[in-house]
Formats: sequence, C-alpha cells, structure tokens
Amino acid sequence: MDCNQHDEFECEFFTSGAGKALCKDILVKNFGICGLLKLLLLLENPRTKGDCQMLIDVPINLSDYRDGEGMWQEHEELVVRPLMESGLADVLPTQELTSDALHAHCIRIDSNSFEVTAKDGDTLKGIFVWGATLPHHCVPNTVVALDEQFNMKLYAAVPLQPGDIIYNSYTNPLMGTSQRQHQLRLSRRLECICSRCLDPTEMGTHMSSLKCKECPGFSVCEIDSNGKLGDWRCPDCRALLTAAEVHELQAAVGSALVDAMGDLQVYEALLTQYGPLLHPNHFMLLDIKQNIASILRAAALMNSMDQPCKKLLARRVELCSDLLPVCRAVVPGISKLYAIGLFEYLLALVELVELQFAESDLSKKEYVAHLRTASLVATEAMDLLRFEPENSAEGYLADRISMELERIESDLKKYGR
Repeated sequence: MDCNQHDEFECEFFTSGAGKALCKDILVKNFGICGLLKLLLLLENPRTKGDCQMLIDVPINLSDYRDGEGMWQEHEELVVRPLMESGLADVLPTQELTSDALHAHCIRIDSNSFEVTAKDGDTLKGIFVWGATLPHHCVPNTVVALDEQFNMKLYAAVPLQPGDIIYNSYTNPLMGTSQRQHQLRLSRRLECICSRCLDPTEMGTHMSSLKCKECPGFSVCEIDSNGKLGDWRCPDCRALLTAAEVHELQAAVGSALVDAMGDLQVYEALLTQYGPLLHPNHFMLLDIKQNIASILRAAALMNSMDQPCKKLLARRVELCSDLLPVCRAVVPGISKLYAIGLFEYLLALVELVELQFAESDLSKKEYVAHLRTASLVATEAMDLLRFEPENSAEGYLADRISMELERIESDLKKYGR
C-alpha cells in the first residue's frame, strides 16, 4: 500500500498482517486507545521495540492504582476494555496482553508524558522517560520547552547554585494544597512535602485560607511536619474551623461552579456569595474570576457587544490584575503561567484605554502613560516566552504579543512619549 502518512509496519499490520481481522472503526469508536495502540505496535515492530525498552522497564505496582476510581476507572472504560474486546490481544500473542498489562502500560504513558505541539498545531502527548524522572516540587525551579523536533530542553527558571536540586511540577499551580496533593496521589502516587505544601499560607498567597468567623483575620490549614493536613485555625484569635466544615464549603462552591454552565451573572453572584467567606486569593475564587474574565474576553472577540462597555472592560482589567500576583508567586522566574496572565491583562488594558481615549475620557498624556505600562507588560511577557519554539502554543502567543507591542509602539510614536 502506498501511504506517506503512516508507518509502513503499521499500515501492513492493519491491511495484510495480523491486524487485518480487527474492526476498522475501532479508533473511531474508541479514540482514547490511540496512545496505547501506538505503543503496542512499536513493541510489535522489531525495528522499534528497543526504543520502548526504557519505558517498559519502568516498574508499576498495580495495587497502588487499583482503586476502582480516578485514573484506573478512566483507563478501564476508555482504553483497556475496548482494546480487550477488539481482539487485539489475540493478534499480538507474543506480548501476552492482559487487562493488567494494558493498565500498566497506560500508567507508564500517563506518568511519563508531556504535552507537545505537533507540526500542524495539534496538541499531543510525548513520552520523555528521562524528563519524567525530575523530582516534583509545587514551586518548580525549571521550565520545560520542546522544540520543533520534539527534543526536550530544560532551562533554569530561577538562578541556581551548584548542588541545587532541580525540580519540575506535575500539578496545577493554581490549585490549593489539598487539591494539588489529591491530584499527585491519583496521577503519580506521590505524597508531596515540598516547602509550599508545608506552608499554611502557601508562600503568602493564602490560596487555601478562609475568612475567620471571629476576627478580621484568615484561618489557615494546620499542617504537621509530615505534610498531613488538619483543621483550619486563625493565627490571630485561634478560632477553629474543622476540616469537615472547610471541605463542606469547598464542595458547595465546586458544585456551584459546575452548575454555573458559563453564565456570567451566575459567576458574579458566586463571587458575591462566597467572597466574604474565603481569602481573596483562594483558589476557588480565582477559578471564578478566571471564568468571568474568559467570558468577557470571548464576548469581545465575538463582537457580541455592538458598543463595547467600558464598565465590563474595566472589570476584565480588574480580574486579570487580581490573578497576576498569585501567578507570579507560585511559579517564580521564567513562567509560562505568568506570561499568559500578563497577555490577558495586556489585551484587556489596551482595549479599555483605547476606548477611553477615543471617547475623551483620557487625555493624551494619560493615554500615553497607559501605553507605556502596556509596553512594559508586553516586553516582560515576551521575555518569559523566549525559550518557547515557534510552532508551540506558547510560540504563537509570543508572536501575538509581538504584534500587540508593535501596535502599542506605533501609538506611542504617534502621540508622543
């Protein structure tokens, strides 16, 4: 068969080899099996089997994952069961495939994968076994970049000294401590006791802190030396909030977020309802603010507002501004997260001040001052993305920021610095 889009071994396997007997719409009906199927075919091909050996040698203790929920259940329903029912195990007899063997492969793929951008812009999973051996820290001191040839490059995000341990992060930095730890347990069977996880204030961000019921202060989670989370207590008046009370509140907010269904007014109502109970930087309030800012941006992009409303634009600037200090604190140094936050703030700020200037709400001097601020923001964001390859999502973002900076500089020349 003449095919220039797929590997010759794989084409022959499905057209005239052992895979000929398989149902041809297996991938259409079960898209989730693609990654594991690719690995199995690489293992079946004598020319590529050795390339996979390092991954296959990664030991997996299935009893750590066999909990009937989370990642195990997802793999069972979307990958393992469809593959076993397809008859693939029968046409790959040398691999001695069982449900447990497939589960182990799924775990190896997930725990050693990084997000990569294909040449056509699609987002894929790339397996980097050595890269995945980097120890975890919820405040990483490195940044990972993948070039156009899918070579992984690791850069220092902050100044490092000889002998320093280099860390990557395998969780969402905008989660609170209990949520990050839960994610790490599910995905990597890791109990994290990094400096952020042991700090009740989460490096001064208070992303898990609640408003004290007895005084103007905030209650923080008590954490023992082993990283075990306890109740929440106010350091000022010593008032107590039990862990059960906190979890009940967070469950209520989480449920309300799911029910919001992208409704701007509902999100604003949630902010009003739960704002007095949580620290302004609480991760759930940040989630609500992100949703509101995204809705306002989408409205602007779709031109759904015939006449842009300065009040809504100002609200977007405010929300983006609220997120920046937290992004800066949890991922210091060279940070994609902070760069994205700066970009969102930049777009909102420029759109607002351009409208204000057009409607004579700003003098030329005031407008130029805002443009200078925007220029500094754009320059900083581009600097944070300097290691990103051009074809990646971050590379495209850097191009977008560069275009915005050119427009800002043009207006600065026009109206004077």
